[in-house]
Amino acid sequence: MNATRPRLQRASGESRVVFEVRDGTTRLADLYQRDPCRVLFPDPEPGDPPEAVLLTTSGGVTDGDRLRMTVEAAAGTQVVATTQAAEKIYRAAGPVEHCGIDVALTVGKEAALDWLPQETIVFQGARLKRRTVARVAVGGSLLACEMVVLGRAASGERFTDGLLLDAWSVYRAGRLAWTDVLRVEGETSGGAGFGAANGLATVIGVWETPGPHFEKVQALLDDAGTVRAGVTLVSGVLVARLLGEASAVRRAAVRFLGDLRGRRLPRVWHV
Repeated sequence: MNATRPRLQRASGESRVVFEVRDGTTRLADLYQRDPCRVLFPDPEPGDPPEAVLLTTSGGVTDGDRLRMTVEAAAGTQVVATTQAAEKIYRAAGPVEHCGIDVALTVGKEAALDWLPQETIVFQGARLKRRTVARVAVGGSLLACEMVVLGRAASGERFTDGLLLDAWSVYRAGRLAWTDVLRVEGETSGGAGFGAANGLATVIGVWETPGPHFEKVQALLDDAGTVRAGVTLVSGVLVARLLGEASAVRRAAVRFLGDLRGRRLPRVWHV
């Protein structure tokens, strides 16, 4: 008799949050959420723009899960979006299934969005396909950071089996300005430029005049400590990367982003 593998319960979650200017102030205009995706709105620090904190109530993501998150900063708004904690990607049940995460970021005319999620921890054997698409209107600005940790080093785990497919696309004024795909499958040591590193942070900046920001980022990365760091400009899109041991990359990213923004990262980063 052939044993039939039981069908496991999987999640299909979505969140959408939209901010608009009303009475001269940035305010929440639209909110949609479907389990396990949720959005919280803590009081920001005095003088800081409104914050949206995204989370998954499932405590992690596994193969077969499909999540979609949308953040929209309409014309003239200033918005910060982050996540409540590090996102955990659990080991897949098999070599074919994967979990999918789609992120859509929209920045309107003369708007500013900081997309600053905490790190994504990809467990040994996990399979993640994530795609982030950012659309920035004329006069809009975007500062985004995505950090990936391969394996749970604190538990002695290395990422020697699994899949990470992380894709980014940035559109400026409706035209594709930059796209990039990181694919890590199996052992990273000696491959994909990681060497012995298990942490990678990618910082993306879009401004009408990127030159001064590029010079500032260059100066800040000169003091990146023990992590490897570099920055480039591609079609007006600033791309910086920090690579090294995961906890060192997180510390460097927190310091770097704080100095670049001129203010601390959202409170959830420091809890």
